[in-house]
Amino acid sequence: MSEWLAFCDSLDLGAVVPERFERYRPAILHGIAHFLANLAPERTVEILAAQADLPEDAGPHERLVAIARQCPALHKLGQVLARDRRLPLQLRLLLQHLESMQASQPRTDIMAALERELGPLAALGITVDAGPIAEASVAVVVPVRWTDDAAHERRGVMKVLKPGIEARLEEELALLQQVGALLDDRCHQYGLPEIAYEATFARVRELLSLEVDLRREQAHLVRARADYAKLKTVIVPELHPFCTARLTAMERIDGRKVTEVASLTAKARRRLAHVIVEALIARPIWARGPDAMFHADPHAGNLLATDDGRIGILDWSLVGHLSKDDRVNLSQILTGAMTADPGAIVQAVTGLAGGAVDGAVLEKVVRTHLAGRGSRPWPGLSWLVDLMDDVVTKARAHFRADLLAFRKVLQTLEGVIADVSEECHPDVVLAASFLRRLALEWGSRMVSSPFSREFGTHLSNADLAYLLMFAPTAAWAQQVRVHLAGDDDPAA
Repeated sequence: MSEWLAFCDSLDLGAVVPERFERYRPAILHGIAHFLANLAPERTVEILAAQADLPEDAGPHERLVAIARQCPALHKLGQVLARDRRLPLQLRLLLQHLESMQASQPRTDIMAALERELGPLAALGITVDAGPIAEASVAVVVPVRWTDDAAHERRGVMKVLKPGIEARLEEELALLQQVGALLDDRCHQYGLPEIAYEATFARVRELLSLEVDLRREQAHLVRARADYAKLKTVIVPELHPFCTARLTAMERIDGRKVTEVASLTAKARRRLAHVIVEALIARPIWARGPDAMFHADPHAGNLLATDDGRIGILDWSLVGHLSKDDRVNLSQILTGAMTADPGAIVQAVTGLAGGAVDGAVLEKVVRTHLAGRGSRPWPGLSWLVDLMDDVVTKARAHFRADLLAFRKVLQTLEGVIADVSEECHPDVVLAASFLRRLALEWGSRMVSSPFSREFGTHLSNADLAYLLMFAPTAAWAQQVRVHLAGDDDPAA
């Protein structure tokens, strides 16, 4: 691995790590070196060839993105981080190219892949409109036309897996799990928190491996289209015939990447951002029923802004699920913050972790976050994400893969929403969405048990009574604490 460490040093990849995370640079560089050193030899030849093709003056950011383009797992990681405002702007702009790339595969290879799945396209009445319109981490998307049984011409797209992508992805995910084991062995040496990295990476591996399961994606599309059918501001592609295990045929949605909003007014941008909050955060949290499905890969390349003001949500290969208990516990965390009740938050977090958490440390973490909440009555999205981070890194909570994915969704969408509209405040949108749902429940609450949580807000009448009694007192007490802290601060 020493040769690859020298390779990373020669590219100055350490400079890519933000200054605030400087203490983690050795761990990150050793992880990258271990990953590259253990790839199949033909893969490393491809990576080195791509580096040789870059201009001599290419910086570390460009060189890291070039590596990511060659590796589907790193490509996916780059898409997730592309809007993370903790990263330098230069790196974010480069990573954003990974959200929807121009296809690099020759048209003849793509046509051959389509016909391997479907047979001669002409015999099916399918015409490929032009070259590929996008290349994702594991697939290529091409525009097509075909004629249905009613003799109507239909426009669509076909998403076909890249040749050999399953083996490449599986190799990389196995290596990332090995990196997790390396971090476990050396966490004291690297100064890392002890959070069972290998087990965490194994849960992430389980989720990411589903990205090449297009039959599963097709089932997700059917469910998502039904889930969002009544939300007029959202469109999910309709499945078309011709789907196979390696090809998804679907409706073509015309639009532009949701962050390409320079031509829109501030009001239109704010409205677009509100739709994202409602569709991708509020809807799964406050869904009714035993299971709520959420889009687990909402980077900007998977979100289209249509000319009529809707959001097109693409690529449903990666989804997560929140159980009813998950959503009840998330609601209890938020209401616990509003009533300044650390016991309620500790109990809810323990429920989310299935009891796998250090209780004594958890209580300290919760009290610290309650004290740092400021005077806001609604705890907020950032507060929840920060709490979950500290619960994992300090209290060693072991969340399911779906909960880890949802936490990452919240962080990804924070960046996307900010890039769409700086004037959108997700916490305000979420609070308004919660109150609308609560108002719609009022009639059925009149005849329900005081302790029933069979509502979309996941709060019983007893929960609401407690909230109404103690939230104002908690808010007043917090205002006093903030005021006194300000008076006592000589710099205030």
